[in-house]
Amino acid sequence: MKLWRVNFPSLLCIGGIYLYTLSSVFCQHQTIQTPPQKVLDSILQYYSLSNQDSLSLSKRLQFASSFLKGAKSYQQDSLLYIGLMRKTKLLGKAKMYDSAIVYSNRLYDFAEKNGDTIYILKAFTKLGIYHKNNNQLSKAFQYYNNAFKISRLINDSIQAGKSLLQMANIQNFSGDYSGSKNTAIDGLKYIENTSDLRSISGLYHVISVANFEQKNYEEAFKYNSKALTLARDSVSISFIKMSNVLMFKNAKALFLANTSNYKQAISILKTLVSDSIVINDKIEYARVLGNMGYIQWFQNPLNKNSEVLLLKARDIRKKAENTEGLIASNIYLTKYYFNKNKVKALQYAEEAYQNALQLKSLTSIIEALGYIFQLKENTNAEAKVFNETYLKLQEINQSNREIYAVTKYENDKLTNENLVLKAATAKKERQKIIYLFGTIILLLGGGLIFYLSNQRYKREKIRDVFNAETRISKKIHDELANDVYNVMTRIQNNTDNHEVLDKLENIYGRTRDISREHNSFDTGANYLHELRGMLSSYSANDVKIIIKNIDDIKWQTITPEKKIVVHRIIQELMVNMKKHSQAGLVAITFKKKNKHIEISYADNGVGVSKNEILYSSGLQNAENRIKTIHGSFIFESEKGKGFKAKIHFPS
Repeated sequence: MKLWRVNFPSLLCIGGIYLYTLSSVFCQHQTIQTPPQKVLDSILQYYSLSNQDSLSLSKRLQFASSFLKGAKSYQQDSLLYIGLMRKTKLLGKAKMYDSAIVYSNRLYDFAEKNGDTIYILKAFTKLGIYHKNNNQLSKAFQYYNNAFKISRLINDSIQAGKSLLQMANIQNFSGDYSGSKNTAIDGLKYIENTSDLRSISGLYHVISVANFEQKNYEEAFKYNSKALTLARDSVSISFIKMSNVLMFKNAKALFLANTSNYKQAISILKTLVSDSIVINDKIEYARVLGNMGYIQWFQNPLNKNSEVLLLKARDIRKKAENTEGLIASNIYLTKYYFNKNKVKALQYAEEAYQNALQLKSLTSIIEALGYIFQLKENTNAEAKVFNETYLKLQEINQSNREIYAVTKYENDKLTNENLVLKAATAKKERQKIIYLFGTIILLLGGGLIFYLSNQRYKREKIRDVFNAETRISKKIHDELANDVYNVMTRIQNNTDNHEVLDKLENIYGRTRDISREHNSFDTGANYLHELRGMLSSYSANDVKIIIKNIDDIKWQTITPEKKIVVHRIIQELMVNMKKHSQAGLVAITFKKKNKHIEISYADNGVGVSKNEILYSSGLQNAENRIKTIHGSFIFESEKGKGFKAKIHFPS
């Protein structure tokens, strides 16, 4: 018998493999069972955390990166878009502009791959923002210009105006005041009549500063007032940042000081320096203090308070690491000490120069070097930098002008093409409208002619029937009735056969009745008399005819054709009554109802059944007649309950 020996390491190895297999199966099972919604929820949780202001920027950036990673695995374009938007925003907030530019380029590449114009526009705008914040003004201008072109193509006038505002700001910052003003004026063309009050006021401010730098003070104050007017409106405050309002007021104070209105300028700054919003904003507070100190010194070079305010503003900016503000403070102090203490003046000029180099502000470098040249003896190194910076600034301004000049030309060309296209489209639309109206007029005209012809045909038909009846009546009266009468006379003279005579006399009476029923009558001014006479002719000792309101009808306004039809229908009713009803009382009532006439007939005769009415040729003829004038003929009757009828037709 053999014994199996299992050493401990082998057992561990086998157990490890077994556990690994189980765990793999378990993990696979778990992955299969995890619903997609749970995966999405976990990814969205990262996005939510990246938006928490209570967390540090580094933590929020980590969550944004986790969200982006999850979005890529989930393969949803919408998630990738919002992830890249969030990541770039947080990088910009952390002043990590180089990284923000990298991710903005990723956003652009992804949007271009998908052909998504909206996100291409967003990417260009972000690239403009981060290059500008990184003091890469030429590139920033190019990207804003690209954003402007996209906005123009998709007819987004507000975004087009915003892009032009940023381009004008860059030109202003680069000292190209003429170009800045022209670009800002173009921007107003797009958004001046929109609800984007913040951008509108920003464009007004750019134009006011450009005019001020060009010594056009009247226009400078005009556009500064426009910017402030928007800010003063209580509704506008919700659209315009308070920092913008303060900027406009600061600008106004400086404008006033440079036009020797010192008291008014200082009054504005004193109001600002006591404002709680300004006090709580260190950078804004330092700006107001610095401007006040500078203007007070400008007003009175011996004012000792000026130095205190200027130094205090500089200290606040230094603690806040506000490099842009430090340039302004050091330039102010350079001017202040220029004629008092050359050493201090040079010290602050060199500090301003270093700040400008740090910020890569070309205009500030040139301004600081301008003072250094006046205060320092050996400036060969600085002169070289000055020359390089000046040429670079000129190159940037020239490049910016050329970039926008081409875009403006293309834009104007596109606008003109659109105007031509609109004019051509409008012309086609007018032609379509003319053709449409022409067709409608032809159809209406044709319809009217057809209607009038049809009505004329109906009237002529009614007249033809009337004339035919009249001719038949005359022929029966003149020929047939007379011939019967002659036969009766001969028989009477040659025989005593009274029975034959009676029959012939009956035939003669019937022919005279037919003649009377279809004889002619006046359809003109005497129609009422004719109608009344016809009705009265059926009255006898045993039959009473009551005629009501016949005079209320304006018969002179009714067409002859309608009079003929009415006359014949009423006559048919009277003949029917005379022959069949055995009525002792007949009532005929006439009524005018709006634009219709109603004639009611009623008798107290024996009545007829419905079947007898249906097979009555006389009543059917009456119904056919009334239809020719768009009227109606309604009758009702029962055995032993008399006969009623209503005639209804348009007057």
